This record gives sequence, C-alpha cells and structure tokens, in this order.
Amino acid sequence: MTLLCARLSRWALWEDTNGQASLTLQTGEHHSAVTYPTVEADLARSIKPAWRRRLDLFGRAAAETLDKVLLPATDEQTDNPHIVFCSQHGNINRTVKLLHQVATNDALSPADFSMSVHNAFVGVASINWAITQSHTAIAAGHDSMIAGLTETLCQVMATQSPVILCYVDLPLPDVYAKQVGGPEVGTAFAARFEPQSSDKKGLAFSSHPSGGSEKDANSAEAANTSAYDHVKLLTNFLAVETEQQVTLSGACTAWTVSRHD
Repeated sequence: MTLLCARLSRWALWEDTNGQASLTLQTGEHHSAVTYPTVEADLARSIKPAWRRRLDLFGRAAAETLDKVLLPATDEQTDNPHIVFCSQHGNINRTVKLLHQVATNDALSPADFSMSVHNAFVGVASINWAITQSHTAIAAGHDSMIAGLTETLCQVMATQSPVILCYVDLPLPDVYAKQVGGPEVGTAFAARFEPQSSDKKGLAFSSHPSGGSEKDANSAEAANTSAYDHVKLLTNFLAVETEQQVTLSGACTAWTVSRHD
C-alpha cells in the first residue's frame, strides 16, 4: 500500500444533464462549495477570443473549470502549475465529424483535425494562461480519472509544486452510445493539488489493489464504475466536511481518500 499526503486547495465541477448545466466551486480550503446554473455561451470567457472560437463545448467546459483553480495573476507573475489532463474518449464529437467527412469524401476541417488531438485543449490552455510547466494527457478507459489522480499525486511528490488535475468527458454520439458504455452526463472537473504543509490540513491518499478484496466495498462494482462516478464520489466527499473517507475503486487500483491534519 502506498500512502501520500497532499492539499487539495480548490476545485470546480461542471455538469450538464439534459441541457441543465451547473458549476460547483470550492475556491478555498475554508470556503463551502457553491453551485449555480450556467449556459454554454458564458463558458470559457477567460480564454482569449481567437482561441475561444476554436473550442467547442468539450474545451469550453474544461476551460471553465481550469480557470477556477488557477491562482489570480499579479503584476509580478502568473500562475504556472503542472497540468494532468485526462479523458476517457477525448473530443469524440470532433473525431466522429472527421470520420464522416472521410466517409463522404468531404474536405477535412483543419480546425477540427487539430483540435481532435487528445491533448489539444491543454495546449490551448497553456498558451492562453502562459503556463510553461509540463502537461500530461491520459486516457485509461473507465479508470481515466483514477489514472489521472495517480499521475497527479506522483508529480506533486516528485516536483513539490502545484499540479492541476483536469478531467472532461461528454456523452457519446448516438453512433457509439449503444455499443460502448459511456458517461450520460457531460462533466468537466479540475482540482488543484499542492504539497502538504505542516500548518494546513490536507488529504491522505492510500493506494491499494482493487477488484478482489472483500474489504473494499466498491470492488464488486469496480469494473462498471466510470470516471464520472469517481469524480462524483470525490467531489461529494470534498463538499461534505463531515465525511472522513471515500474510496475510488477501479478495475485494478483503488485510492482511499481521507482527511489528514
């Protein structure tokens, strides 16, 4: 078992269920989570117009959450964290559009082609916010969120500097929805992880095998648990301070998150 300690100082969750979208924010360790409705037209206003025009809902939702966990720029410097970006399917709508253009012998859209790359959004974000630190892009099926969390914690421990975890997935297009299980709720999530300090409370993350342990309450359903489920488990835990522990259980690995003084 691996035990790591880190601070999760701020986070943001965007959800879209049947066109009813909302944004939940916790912008400080001593602030309560706040939820309010959103509309697509107002997302990603912090992205410069030339780049914002390149983003569809996938990128704009991710940008909205990422913006909320970056520290405000000052006259001396801008925030410069590492970024771990994870998504099970990536910008699948652009990919399907490109495949349709190929199948019908239409000209491919250069914008759709460039923005369909898995790490395209985080590249735009790096340019927009002048982030020069490294970014990592991950796709790991239903375990995409868990894999992203693992990479984030490892980078925090290795660099002893802030790392932002950003996850986004939208419902699959109809052509895939019946063949491949996917998220039914459009989701974007970002969280800022920082090294644990002695004067501030943090979280303890313990890693252990998943799928075969009778002690793991989630192991029986781990194979069918989606990245969206992992996001909801984590954000519900963070929003309710009376909860002391939550387990995010994937196909092979699980993280148990507990409050650490």
